[in-house]
Amino acid sequence: MAPFHGAIIPIKLRELNQAQILSCGDFSLIETFEDKIRANTGKPTLKEMVAFAERHHAIAKLALVCPTYDEILKIFEDDPKIEESRKQLDELKKELFKTPKGPQRSALEEEIDSLKIWIDLILPEDFLSFIVSFTLGIDKSDIKKVTKSILLDAAILAHKGSDNPADHIDGLFTPFMKDDINRRAWIIYDEWIQEHSSSMPKSKKIRMPHGH
Repeated sequence: MAPFHGAIIPIKLRELNQAQILSCGDFSLIETFEDKIRANTGKPTLKEMVAFAERHHAIAKLALVCPTYDEILKIFEDDPKIEESRKQLDELKKELFKTPKGPQRSALEEEIDSLKIWIDLILPEDFLSFIVSFTLGIDKSDIKKVTKSILLDAAILAHKGSDNPADHIDGLFTPFMKDDINRRAWIIYDEWIQEHSSSMPKSKKIRMPHGH
């Protein structure tokens, strides 16, 4: 039972495997304290908003079994505003193709991104959020409990043990989440090394493992 503009509708979903999730784009399920601060204080660009919308719709398209993604979109087919926006988008894309780099092209790109957001965000946010959370197994996992401190500690242990950070965090994680942990942990470890390397004696500086 999924929320849809505040109402509740019955749907059938499939849980996505790692390959299916990766096909929807590059993203992380981990939210550190710093991520949350940036999300609350920084305004996302139009391109970031378009990427967010496209990624959520790609996940919904793969996850929806009954009704299908296309069947749900048919609800909005008769909306004249959306149809008009699609036609306008096609015209702007043709115009962009003929426009050289410069302020005029940049303005066209922004207008295209704005229309993409309007068209790609047809499905309500409560519905998409429910689908993403269910099909990626977020609510059944411990991924939202992972912090920057946990990731850094895991990366240091992994460096010493020549293995992966995910090997040092016990919890309920899918294969995609374990790879997510590894990627974010090594990034945080790299930043920590850069921050502290100048204050370390040369003989005691930590070296990164090969391949990371």
